[in-house]
Amino acid sequence: MDIKIHRGLEQIGGCITEISTATSRVFIDMGQNLPGIGEPTTPEEDRQMVENIFAQNRKDHQAVFYTHTHEDHIGLFSLVPDDVPQFIGEGAKEIMIAKYESIIEAIKLVNKVNRFKLKNDDNPVQKSSEERADSVAPNHNAILQRLKDFNTWERPKPHTAPRTIEVGDISITPFFCSHSAYDCYMLLIEADGKRIWHTGDFREHGYLGKGLMPTIKHFATDIDVLITEGTMLDRHEECIHEREISRKMAKVMEAFKYVVVLASSTNIERLASIKEATRIAKKDYYISNRFMRKTMSIFTRREASISKGLFDFHPKFVKFDANATMRKRGFVFIATVAQLSNAQYICNNLEPSEVVLIYSTWGGYYKDPEQVKANPRYKYFHDAFANVVDIHTSGHADCNTLARVITAINPKESIIGIHKDPGTSLKSLDISYELKEIVKE
Repeated sequence: MDIKIHRGLEQIGGCITEISTATSRVFIDMGQNLPGIGEPTTPEEDRQMVENIFAQNRKDHQAVFYTHTHEDHIGLFSLVPDDVPQFIGEGAKEIMIAKYESIIEAIKLVNKVNRFKLKNDDNPVQKSSEERADSVAPNHNAILQRLKDFNTWERPKPHTAPRTIEVGDISITPFFCSHSAYDCYMLLIEADGKRIWHTGDFREHGYLGKGLMPTIKHFATDIDVLITEGTMLDRHEECIHEREISRKMAKVMEAFKYVVVLASSTNIERLASIKEATRIAKKDYYISNRFMRKTMSIFTRREASISKGLFDFHPKFVKFDANATMRKRGFVFIATVAQLSNAQYICNNLEPSEVVLIYSTWGGYYKDPEQVKANPRYKYFHDAFANVVDIHTSGHADCNTLARVITAINPKESIIGIHKDPGTSLKSLDISYELKEIVKE
């Protein structure tokens, strides 16, 4: 069995790992480079890279498996050849479909507005712009169909072994884990008498992280090669539990009448922390993002019962301005980074000293010059508010958790560190057993 890391050894994201035998091969993730991280690539360069990857080392049996839905792991899925099956968790597929349906709906709305504005306008520049916008929807429709063709696995019930998927002579078994995206998995890959454990992105300090070590100890046994993320190896950020995130948020919500929270639509655990904080602070929570409304509906339908209400979401929907009830009682408005104008409209004419932004995503997006250059929206959002409180914890395992996982798995042959900053190494971890020569990066 051969392992090839096409991308991801010396950068966060853009992950592509190939595992092959004489007759079969599987890819773990087909990720897009993150903005401001690694060498930037054009869409044409991405397309050529994927074409080259699939043109080489072809096998009778091939497939792509995705650990989760973040773009740096799944962003190039539409470039995979049509005859190569793609696999992802059932819940993750539903979220991806909802995402692209929302994109198509937004494009149609923009086009409708543009047609109304340009009905009697002969400006060729404006008409050219409208034609470009019209051309986007068919492309996204094709991508949406690719998603609908994905194969899925169902997350097993607690204390139940997951289903193994066969690709030629390679067996892949997914194991659920906690991360800052919904429905994430570690993968056990078996072939040629070898066992590889691929962690994907994971953490222990989320509500769903309590199953990490029991899963590792029960299923990650007799492992030959461990492939693990190392995002936090050189990041000296405190990783606190989501329960502590909720407690900190509740205090801010009690101190300010009007609260805007910047958060991701797909981070079920962070949304649960926000919701629980509003319950403690006795405030209603509102959204205006249609995709977030879809994700919350999916989370509620799929997870509310088994989580004993933790993932049961019932937000109030507001379109533009704060209504009389919101102004009188106060509110918590959950926004994505694309909704700065919505947040500003809703907070318009409110007393500025009573308004606060809880910035609940990675601080590097507004602090790091490279990140700001690549995507300035986070800094725009952060700087738009006079009162800002950063309350965040990483979606990735801290160094102590990484060390505990490596120690528990104790791979017999090698460890491969991916999804990590350039120049960082797993050798920097405080491992409690003798590494010998197993670290090969």
